[in-house]
Amino acid sequence: MSKPKFSALFLATTFALAQLPIHAQSTNPGAAAASSAATGAISGGVVLAAVAGVAVVAALNSGSSGAVVAPANTTSAAAASSSSTASVQAAAANSAVNSAIDVLENLVPSGSTTPTITAAIEAAKTAAADATVAQATAAAAASDLTAASNVTIVGVLNAGRTICAAANSCTKAELLSLSFNAANTAKIAVEKTLYAVAKANVLKTEILKVLPNANVSAADASLSTASTAAATAQTAANAAITSYTATAAALGTTGTVISASTGTTGTTGTTGTTRTN
Repeated sequence: MSKPKFSALFLATTFALAQLPIHAQSTNPGAAAASSAATGAISGGVVLAAVAGVAVVAALNSGSSGAVVAPANTTSAAAASSSSTASVQAAAANSAVNSAIDVLENLVPSGSTTPTITAAIEAAKTAAADATVAQATAAAAASDLTAASNVTIVGVLNAGRTICAAANSCTKAELLSLSFNAANTAKIAVEKTLYAVAKANVLKTEILKVLPNANVSAADASLSTASTAAATAQTAANAAITSYTATAAALGTTGTVISASTGTTGTTGTTGTTRTN
């Protein structure tokens, strides 16, 4: 960034100084005093204009608001896109998990149910339900950030939610908060989806302990689909976290740190914040 600033300053200054001899040469020798005064006034105005030009160019090349807005909108849009991808993939994974749970539950005759299998079924269903709620929250947060990244078109409302206080713009704090929400809820959704996949696999294991000859191929197919989608969602969620960090940097702050999602078993997650207002 330092090279463009120097070039702009050099050109503007050179332009200002070049006006002095031009005006001096245009003066009438017979009215030296008057032309001298006029030259001084004109040259001073040129220099002031040049200095103003330098200030504008310097501002555009500095970390001022004029230079920050575009990068911040770009990175927040990237975070929104990645968050949206994460929520879509999480939804696909959750659907596959629910299919697997249904298949596995139907494999167990009423007389073969054990306390361990019953507990595994309930745990898997609870995890799947939590993952579904988390995915919906993440989808809403991604939608909000998408709207905030293009407020000149969308404005203050998104799906009936107030996302920014102003009519046609978001403050830096609002944009940062929405970026955090999108990335954080995407991670939470992914973690809960991975957790649901893990619980469904536990259910399958418990069923095979009691019914070793049970045909779990359909469940395996669904769980494989779920695992693939969940892994894709995890990658997208981590990309959203990276873009959120970049947005914070573009806005001149660090924001709240979000650790990347790792592993394949997930966690029960946390509630998180979904909106700014």
